Amino acid sequence: MLHKTRGLALRQTRYGETSLIVKLYTEAFGSQSYILNGARSAKSRTRAALFQPPNLLDLEVYYQEGRDLQRIREVRPLHVYARIPYSIAHSSVALFLTEVLGKCLRDEHATDGLFPFLEERLLELDTCERGLAIFPLRFLLGLSQHFGFQPQGFCSEQTPWFDLQEGLFVASRPAHGYALFPEESQVLHQLLQQPHLLNDTPLLLPGALRQSLLDNLLVYFRFHVDGFGLLRSPAILHEVLAKGGPS
Repeated sequence: MLHKTRGLALRQTRYGETSLIVKLYTEAFGSQSYILNGARSAKSRTRAALFQPPNLLDLEVYYQEGRDLQRIREVRPLHVYARIPYSIAHSSVALFLTEVLGKCLRDEHATDGLFPFLEERLLELDTCERGLAIFPLRFLLGLSQHFGFQPQGFCSEQTPWFDLQEGLFVASRPAHGYALFPEESQVLHQLLQQPHLLNDTPLLLPGALRQSLLDNLLVYFRFHVDGFGLLRSPAILHEVLAKGGPS
């Protein structure tokens, strides 16, 4: 049966000599894999380019429950990015976001409100001029809310530590050792109080503190997302963003 839905391109895999298998997160059906026969042939390369991560797509798809590979009838770009494909900094952040989503969006089922959140964040990234360096931090915190493990409590003199395993601010460093130090916990608290990714009010952070906080938030995700594992993109992201100084 044919359905219209919006989608986000997450991954491409070559199949045979000329075909592709693409992994998409769709608004209607969650994570799905689609086979594009002949997509890598000379006549179809333009169509294949539409599925370059993290492109947003307007789709007409065939859907059969329980099928490993679905098919696409029509595809059009939902938005055309102005900065992401051409800016090293923006594309590095986009690569990081795509890798995180690839780890999180393994369930076939769609999550209410998640696609609009992802669409809005990617469009904000594409127009972001200030605060790009803390964009990944705010993205992770927003994503944690959609998956039901947003940090709980408040950073205060009584609870200056953030327990990464339990997901809340606590009075002292936990025995297991997985925690943000008070300085990092205070920044986390500030980010939670300013959830929107706005160009006009960036939070200025020294590069070392920003990097440490991002690495620790990825530890937090490993505690709360089954099979999250290690990522390759943070090393590239840290190197690219370090060139821009604290921002």
